Parts: sequence; C-alpha cells; structure tokens
Amino acid sequence: MKYVSCRSKKFLRFIFLFILISTCISQNLYAEDGWKMVKNSDGIEVYVRPHKNSNIDECKGIITIPASMDIILRLMSDAPLSKKYIYSCYEGVFIKPWEKGHVVHYFAFKVPWPYWNRDIVYDTQAKINPELNRVIIHMRAVKEALVPYREKHVRMTDSEVIWILEKISPNKTRVMYHDFYDPVGIPPFLVNLFIEDDAYYSLKNLRYLVIDSVKDSSYKTLVCPEIPISAEVNNKDFIP
Repeated sequence: MKYVSCRSKKFLRFIFLFILISTCISQNLYAEDGWKMVKNSDGIEVYVRPHKNSNIDECKGIITIPASMDIILRLMSDAPLSKKYIYSCYEGVFIKPWEKGHVVHYFAFKVPWPYWNRDIVYDTQAKINPELNRVIIHMRAVKEALVPYREKHVRMTDSEVIWILEKISPNKTRVMYHDFYDPVGIPPFLVNLFIEDDAYYSLKNLRYLVIDSVKDSSYKTLVCPEIPISAEVNNKDFIP
C-alpha cells in the first residue's frame, strides 16, 4: 500500500483549490458586469445582458481566429464584405470620410416577414493601443439622414457596435464583438429571442471569411478605404 505524505496532501489540496478558484473566476468574469453566458459552441462564447436604456438585450461574443490582426482588420475595412459575415446583413457601403478621423458606413439587414427590412448609418472610428496589441472599432448609429431613406426599409437610429481585436501571436487574434440595436417597431421579446444569433453567427462567419481569404490570399487584392486609426486614449469609452 502506498501512502501520501502530509506535504503531498497539502500540495494536492492547493492544486484543487487553485483549479476551483480559477474555474469560478472564469465563469464569473462577465457576470460581474451583468453578462450571462448563453452559448459556448465551436470555439465561440456568447453573452447577453439587459441594456440600461432599453427592454432589448445587448450581446457580446468572443472568438479566437487563426490569422494576424492586420489581415482581419483589412477585411473588416472593406464594407461590401460585411454582408459575408455580419448576421442578416445583405448590403454594406462605405459612404464617405467624416470629421476627426471618422468615416460613415451604411448597412442594410434582412428581417423576416411581416416586417420590412432595416437599414442604418454608422459613424465609425478606431483606436489602437500598441502596448496592448489591441485595436478597437467603435460604431454608433447616426440620427442625421446622411443616406436617403429607402422604400420598404425602416431606418434604425439607436445602435452601438464595438469590435475589439487583440493580438495573441503573429498568426492568432482574439476578437470580441459587442452589439446593441433597436430595430424599431419589433417587440423586444422577439428581438431578445434571437439576439444571441447575432454575435454567434457574425463571429463564425468572420472566421470562415478570414480563413478562406488567407488560403487564397484574396485579402491582398482588396482595394478599399481604410478605417482611420488613432491612438487609444480612454479605454472606458470603448470597452463594454
């Protein structure tokens, strides 16, 4: 019969407690901010929480993509490609540069019958933190009619999207997607039923797009207006 020494018992107890505490911290990391994990599948974590000024929930998703941050940012800078990864988006257009390093984008989204499709105009800006190897893309809905209204489309004017790209290694990037939108005229309980799909499929589609673009090197041929990037100053304004 083998016996475990007192020192070994203490060591095993320490390892057990360390694993237990680490697991609790991991599970409650986002719960502290009201985030609740609703999906963890295919390498994608999805969280939701009530929005402070709405009955509609906001969502957040996290994924690790096997590609450099520069490649992902380059693909995301091409507005027409957004329809290949942003959930339910069928049109993305770069409208114009705006002021102080901002740009204007237009997006249109498919909505199931009996509702009309939705569209939106975003003021987009980006911040970079070289020390943290992080880029943050911040998009806020524009209330002004910078793009003419379309027939059988409802214009959304209350939305905020944040993309955070963090370099893990030269060929691996952690991507966080945070989204809130009010689709106007659709009951909040219906929107909340499918809100997790927004983050999950947007990130899943982005991963497919990036991997395919790396395989065929198509990202190298992109000719698109780049999102102007300035230095990150106030993290609290950008990180949800």
